Amino acid sequence: MKKLIVIISLWVLFFPSISYAEDVTDSSESKFDSSNELSRKYMRKQVLNGKTTKIKKKKGETYLTFPFEKRPYQYFANFVLNSPANVYAGFVETIYYRDKLKVKQIYYEKNPVRTDKLGIFTTDLYIISEDDEIYHYKNIPYVVSSDQPTAFFSSIDFDKEKTKISGEIKMFASKSTYQVELFYTDHDEYHYQEVVVENNGKFTIDLNREGQPGKMYLRASDGLGNYANALDILNEGRTTYQISQKKLQEIENSYKTPVRVNKIVAVALLMLKWLLGLFAAILILLRLRVILKRRKRRRLRKKQFR
Repeated sequence: MKKLIVIISLWVLFFPSISYAEDVTDSSESKFDSSNELSRKYMRKQVLNGKTTKIKKKKGETYLTFPFEKRPYQYFANFVLNSPANVYAGFVETIYYRDKLKVKQIYYEKNPVRTDKLGIFTTDLYIISEDDEIYHYKNIPYVVSSDQPTAFFSSIDFDKEKTKISGEIKMFASKSTYQVELFYTDHDEYHYQEVVVENNGKFTIDLNREGQPGKMYLRASDGLGNYANALDILNEGRTTYQISQKKLQEIENSYKTPVRVNKIVAVALLMLKWLLGLFAAILILLRLRVILKRRKRRRLRKKQFR
């Protein structure tokens, strides 16, 4: 009986903390290791070159490190969301173009590529050249892009007289800012302009040259794998585009932040559960004590009547 009392008391005491741990650790956030994620830091990329690369020789092997803390850089390879991660073609092409290095064998040294999340991330490569030299490429950036549009033009207004294009896009919440790019020709000359999209999805482009319907198209992206399909500007004035209600609802949901429990409140709840558990254990012990005493009295009475 005493062992049963101890077991019940321990279970009641520790049960509140176990329940609380389940409530707190259950999160909708991805468990992806963000230590190698560059999406939070870098909005747009620049061209990689060998001038800023840290190169060290150690025991006959070459170590190359890319210092992302100082400047943003362009990714080496592009992967599609949820695609096979054991593909090295993009890395090989970039390394050959950048460093003129002919690769014989290539492996992930650590931090293998993950394609379960959009954004820019890093990996480490172990390379053996055709000259049998060994290279360690550290912090190699790669981007994981969506395999379908994640942003949508909802309206475009081309004002030819004011040489201005304005519009709006519906876009998922992103760690980076979306940019709209305009490609157009004027008198057979090719032109390009870009503009940052406002938080409400609206943008305005003041044309540097005269634009002609049918010779202009727009595209939008955040540089982290989210993009909108290219859109031709075929008419003057305002044009609206249909977007499915399902997509609009998904986009709206992406901006909703999960409610987080305040740490002080969480600690207070934990202490309250512990106190309730302790109180329950004391009540159980007292009740069992009363039951045992009653049984003892009954036995004594039976002995007296005998």
